[in-house]
Amino acid sequence: MSHKQITQDERYSIHHYLRQGFSPADIAPKLNRHRATIYREIRRNLHIHSYLPDIAQEHADGRRSRSRKKLQFSAEEWIWVCFYLQRDWSPEQVSLVFRWRGTLSISHETIYRYIWRDKRNGGTLYKHLRQSCKRRRKRYRANDSRGILRGKRDISERPAAAEKRLVKGHFEVDLMHGARSKACILTLV
Repeated sequence: MSHKQITQDERYSIHHYLRQGFSPADIAPKLNRHRATIYREIRRNLHIHSYLPDIAQEHADGRRSRSRKKLQFSAEEWIWVCFYLQRDWSPEQVSLVFRWRGTLSISHETIYRYIWRDKRNGGTLYKHLRQSCKRRRKRYRANDSRGILRGKRDISERPAAAEKRLVKGHFEVDLMHGARSKACILTLV
């Protein structure tokens, strides 16, 4: 199976086979493609309940032109980015100022990658970061899991008798651990 993008000729073939009543799973081996590729192509480019190859090609060309993979920044644009970074601006601030002025559309993550690449090449831009010791990583919309213990019951689930402290023998135990300290505090009530 091939991993290249679907061509315009293949889009015409998909349209032809669909009109003959073939399913996407039947079309895939005829085009030497994986069936998921054909399903995805049809789903992405469906136009009013039918697959039209010309419109599918327009959609694909539009996605390709909007793709950020092709976007490269000139040396002059990086000089402006470095200008602000050397004045101890954060990459987020630099990105927002350029976007606000409408002069450059660059994400703070791209600026961070540039800073770390500069550091690997012997540069000093990383020294202007406020938290230069921490390497940034993408979070991919992950939920914050700090302070959450898996498998533990929530305090709201404790019995009413323990809540009102009417019965002797119920203990409330809390363990607190500092962020940068090895010391802990254990409380027993």
